[in-house]
Amino acid sequence: MKGNKKLLVLAVLVLLLTVVFSTYAIYRSSNTAGGKVSAAAWSVKIGEDDLEDVTLLFDADDLVCTGTGNYTASRVEGKIAPDSHCTIPITIDADGSEVDVLLTASLGQATLPTGMSVALASGSDSKTIPYSATDGAMEDTITLEVTWTGSTSDASSKDETDLGVAGTDITIPVTLTARQNLSNE
Repeated sequence: MKGNKKLLVLAVLVLLLTVVFSTYAIYRSSNTAGGKVSAAAWSVKIGEDDLEDVTLLFDADDLVCTGTGNYTASRVEGKIAPDSHCTIPITIDADGSEVDVLLTASLGQATLPTGMSVALASGSDSKTIPYSATDGAMEDTITLEVTWTGSTSDASSKDETDLGVAGTDITIPVTLTARQNLSNE
């Protein structure tokens, strides 16, 4: 009888396992879907030209100069002379971009007359233009400041270099870079 009990217990156990596994089923279906996403637009211009296609040129007509006091150092429009403080505005148009734009300006190496310096007016070499759907809201201006110091007490060596530059063109290399401003910056 002992052997039959073991056999009976084993048969009941197999029957229970069969019932348990056959009653726990899941329904499963799968499908593959496709979708479309659109990439954000990018457009940065100087004037009517895309930034990467434009040759950035400014000349004496772009200078807005004043003297360091009440006197305008150069009496001729678009000319710079010792004791001048000039600005050169460069207008950037990022309308059409659908992301924030980080604009960076840097000044290249230039051989400038003694006492002349060039800097970015904002005090920083970069500026963020935040995204806006409003027409004209993504336009901004980078301003270069050109200062040429001069004084009646200048050393004769500075006087000579100032005179040596008179009537010549002075080249100031500027590089503008625009890229998307990432949220983690």
